[in-house]
Formats: sequence, structure tokens, C-alpha cells
Amino acid sequence: MRQVGTKGRSVRLALAILAAAGSLALSGCGSSTGTVAFRCGPQINGGLALAVDVVRATEQEARNIQTMGEKWFYDQSRLSFQGQNRIQTLTFTAGEVSGRCDREVTVKVNKGEMFLVLIADYKFQATDPARYVIALPREKWVGQKVLVSVLERELAVETRW
Repeated sequence: MRQVGTKGRSVRLALAILAAAGSLALSGCGSSTGTVAFRCGPQINGGLALAVDVVRATEQEARNIQTMGEKWFYDQSRLSFQGQNRIQTLTFTAGEVSGRCDREVTVKVNKGEMFLVLIADYKFQATDPARYVIALPREKWVGQKVLVSVLERELAVETRW
């Protein structure tokens, strides 16, 4: 049996560390993604273009967005989310036929981002903010495909198409 010297052990240890680091890098270092797929109903937003934000947020940020409601679209904090690449804005335009405005976005998650907030800027807001602001906890969107119907005056999370 051949003995391995200290130098040989060091080389093997370094190789093992590199292999472990490489597998962590390939697996995303703890980060993951989710997918949000949108489809439009026959009528949306009274025929006007509709902006929908997909926002990665902490628990407190999600509460703040829900509290702001439609004011979110005109608030300074929205700009800071854009600067941090934590927001994706989609625009659904009038005249798109149902099924033709289907869109899908991939959402990366980072440490501390516990919620995915979907918020729409409807012309005529429903009195119930839960119809146009949806906050999904991490376990409902990370590693999942969330299906969202964009309807005349509300967003609806679907369990199937």
C-alpha cells in the first residue's frame, strides 16, 4: 500500500473543494426560479392597455405594495425595485384576442424574497384590492408554474387553464 504525503492530500482536498463548489454553482447556489404564465380573458381593462407588475418582495415590502394598491404604479419605491431588477412589467394591450396575449415570465428568487406580488393597474379598480393585487408566499411560486388569468377588472390565479 502506498502512502500519500501531505502534498497529495492537499491536492485531493483542493480538488474535492473545487468539485463541491462547481456543483453548488450549477445548482444555482441556493437560488431558484418560478414561472408565471398569463392568459387574457375576452375583455380586459375596458379596451385600454393594462400594465401588470411581477414583483419579488420581502414580507414587509409585499404588505406595503398591498396597502398602496394602484398608487404603487406612481410611488417612488417602484423605481427602487426597478433599479434592483426585482420587478418585471408586462403590458396587455386592447384588441388582443383571448389566447393570443398569452405570456410567460421566469422569475428568479434571491435570499429574503419571500413573496411574489402581482399587481395590475386597471382603469376602473375593483373596490377589493385582492382582485388586482395578489401576494403569493414563496412555497406557492418557487419551483412552480403559476397560471394567471387577466380578466376585465381583475387578476385570478388559476389552478389549471
